[in-house]
Amino acid sequence: MGESESVTLPEIFDDLTVGIIVHDPQTGEILDVNDQIEQLYGHSSAVIREMNVEDFTAPSTRFSQNEAVRLIQAAANGDPQTFEWRVERVNGELLWVCAHLKRTTIDATPVVIAEIRDITRYKARERRLRLLSRVVRHNLRNETNLLMGYADRIQSAIKEDTFETEIGTILDIAAEIGSLSDSIRQIEEIAEPSATQRHPMNIGDVVREQVKEGRSEYPKADLTVDVRSEVHVNADRALHYAIRHAIENAIVHNDRETPSVTVVITEDANAGQGEIRFIDNGPFIPEIEIDALDDEVPTSSTYHGSGVGLWVMKWCVDSLGGELSFERRSPRGNVVRFLLPQASAAERPS
Repeated sequence: MGESESVTLPEIFDDLTVGIIVHDPQTGEILDVNDQIEQLYGHSSAVIREMNVEDFTAPSTRFSQNEAVRLIQAAANGDPQTFEWRVERVNGELLWVCAHLKRTTIDATPVVIAEIRDITRYKARERRLRLLSRVVRHNLRNETNLLMGYADRIQSAIKEDTFETEIGTILDIAAEIGSLSDSIRQIEEIAEPSATQRHPMNIGDVVREQVKEGRSEYPKADLTVDVRSEVHVNADRALHYAIRHAIENAIVHNDRETPSVTVVITEDANAGQGEIRFIDNGPFIPEIEIDALDDEVPTSSTYHGSGVGLWVMKWCVDSLGGELSFERRSPRGNVVRFLLPQASAAERPS
């Protein structure tokens, strides 16, 4: 590797609250890290030095080793770089970090230092504001406009003896507004510091509880639970809310006479994370609904999803350090997939 091989951070860097990574300015190789990086990523310094960027990048994040080297080389040439990036900890938990690259010297050896700050809470607040804006500006406004329109129609309905039909429609709209309110309350509850005290939960138990409620509320639906692995995750009410919305969405947006939802609990063989799959027989989830969840897609009056169920699912799964994804079945149906970091063996109930 050359003269940078023996570069070591001074011990004082271990006292910092910001993570520090030392890179070779040409190859991008990790030469040393401080204690904060070990705590943040969950790997030892020795292990991290043998890794490259792709090894601890979240699976869905488009950030390659080649891209990292390009940014490091730009910083080495005097052009500091700042960017956001989603990393995967050793236990599978996903974190948002902000990285700032700049050149410096250690013991007269040129290096590039990366300052790494955990911005997961900041990103959560950002998504929360975006969601609330979406609900208020689009969903709630649309429902209110519908109510105003039907209020005008009531006047005519009284004369034409169709009053009962119009009242039923208004009640349906009011129920939808109430559902929006419940979703916002759930997000507010998860966002409260006092509500984020987590403990190990058996995913199978939580799924069975939510499926039982689903069967009571939607007796015509066919709900099945398939527990293939006993999986525990550190979670709070966010896990309950995410599972509930996944089941409800698969039922209420299903055009079959008997909506079918199978919930599979297993362990992802590649990542070692807990996995929940919700498999339904309904129509495909519209691409616009899924695309609207992307942080890179701007919210506008012409580009947004029609509901907030998927948003609440994403918010809840993200808050647990997990990942939400969607697949289409052939010839119809969807698979909604939660990947969640598992609780360690020491944390699980005996």
